[in-house]
Amino acid sequence: MKILYIWDADYPWDIRVEKICNSLKQHGHEVHIAARNLNKLNQYEVIDGIHVHRMKYFGNSKINYTYSFPAFFSPVWKNLIKNIIGKQGISVIIVRDLPMAAAGIWAGKKFDIPVIYDMAEDYCAMIREIWKHRKYHGLNLLVRNPYFAKILEKYVIDKFHHVVVVTEEAREIVVKAGVDKDRVSIIGNTPILSKLSNAGLTENEDLDFIKSRYSAIYTGGITSDRGISVVIDAIPRIIEKIPDFLFVVIGRGYATEQCIDLIQKKNLQKYVRWIGWVDHEKLYDYIRASKIGLIPHIVSDHTNTTIPNKIFDYMVCGIPVAASDAVPMMRIIKEEKCGKVFKSGNPIELADSVISLYNNTNEYGENGKNAVLDKYNWENEEKKLINIVKRVYEK
Repeated sequence: MKILYIWDADYPWDIRVEKICNSLKQHGHEVHIAARNLNKLNQYEVIDGIHVHRMKYFGNSKINYTYSFPAFFSPVWKNLIKNIIGKQGISVIIVRDLPMAAAGIWAGKKFDIPVIYDMAEDYCAMIREIWKHRKYHGLNLLVRNPYFAKILEKYVIDKFHHVVVVTEEAREIVVKAGVDKDRVSIIGNTPILSKLSNAGLTENEDLDFIKSRYSAIYTGGITSDRGISVVIDAIPRIIEKIPDFLFVVIGRGYATEQCIDLIQKKNLQKYVRWIGWVDHEKLYDYIRASKIGLIPHIVSDHTNTTIPNKIFDYMVCGIPVAASDAVPMMRIIKEEKCGKVFKSGNPIELADSVISLYNNTNEYGENGKNAVLDKYNWENEEKKLINIVKRVYEK
């Protein structure tokens, strides 16, 4: 088959897009990605056998941003999708997340092509959460508006041939919205086991320092809803029991300066190692060098229906997980006995969870690793993905 994946951001890079597209390619399908082009890259490029079709770009960044804005009604996106389908003979469309969902449906209807919705997260819940912390302007007021997003979701959700979600909780939401349960499947954000053996950095100063301390690592976005400040608030209580504690932060985001200012204000610089962005293939080395994996996400409708990649990354590296009580994370941690759960936004409970793991000799890390090797891995998810695409195409 020739498959088009509609992605509303730049490519590379997104780990879920990469995993899905590579899996399809490795099973003999020709895969095309329609992508934005804020980074002003070549309009067409083949990356590891994947055909990437990007927007035309302009020298002026503001014009480029507006021109390529991911809106389902955009004539620019409509033409890009139409041209790819027409020239490449696309057999199946996969559209990622809500902003381009209607565009995918309309293209599928026009060309009589089945469309799969990759609902990587509850977009409406995510937008509601973002609006609490950030102010949107311009086109974002329309496209990234919680009210309009909900209307759009109601319009599109039952028009897809199949819907793919990441958790059981998200599946329940889609079924309650009226989609037949046989047309909804879970494809989780799990790690690729075959890639783990390739991880391995030459020792460096950061890794040596992390290994020398009782290090608790956080990887991912640095935004207000990720709970980084809760960890910082918990450090004074933690170091009373664990003097060599170190909070390791890997990632980037708009709240970075705010968090660094809080660390300095509390005079906790020697208890925090701020690494910044690390390529994903190198990430496992930092996780393995740490003693605990932290997921302090603030609980919301969004976090209660999605699951971060990092929980499985921590588990497969054999370290215990300390996570807030978002429903999917709490379910996995309790079922697999791979860590501790604390009340979201509560630095005292977070600190006590870390201290409990420090004092506890239970095999949390080994339990988590075995769970990923047996169940929560991309090799298992890939089989489901291939079967879904085949079923949708053959109907």
